[in-house]
Amino acid sequence: MKNKGKTKQRILQASFGIGLILFAVLIEFLAVHPSGIYSYTQQGYKEFKIGLSKEKVLKKINKQKTIRTIRVCDPDRVFELKSRKPFEMEEEMTLSNYWLCFGRTGKNFLFLFKDELLERVLLQRLRFGKKEGSILFVQCNPEFLNDMDHYLTTREKLDVFYDTKVSP
Repeated sequence: MKNKGKTKQRILQASFGIGLILFAVLIEFLAVHPSGIYSYTQQGYKEFKIGLSKEKVLKKINKQKTIRTIRVCDPDRVFELKSRKPFEMEEEMTLSNYWLCFGRTGKNFLFLFKDELLERVLLQRLRFGKKEGSILFVQCNPEFLNDMDHYLTTREKLDVFYDTKVSP
């Protein structure tokens, strides 16, 4: 009688475990953002609001514990955190209108500034083993950066998701 009760308990535990795994997989496919590039031009992304100054964007970046590297384009320079000390505004940051920020959780940011204010936030999310990201987050190519909408609609291989409709 005791063995029959233990067997039923083990079956119940195993089925509960399998159910939890299936539930986690279902949430992964339905509730998590798909891989691709997300373009924010209206409100911004979370605390990175459109219209913020470079100094304020840098303060928000410093609050993101996963961002440890910033690469600025034109002039090209890479800034890496080696300690707990936050990023400080450098001359290259004030001169550049393109900041690439690399997160340790698979999210990479590209901040585009115009007239010293944040104009657009691009967020790259790579999931399910996709290792090859967009060239936008690797190179500082002025041809792509200066005409972002054209690049995203005609040449980008990853799916692009907009916060507004963009005509191709």
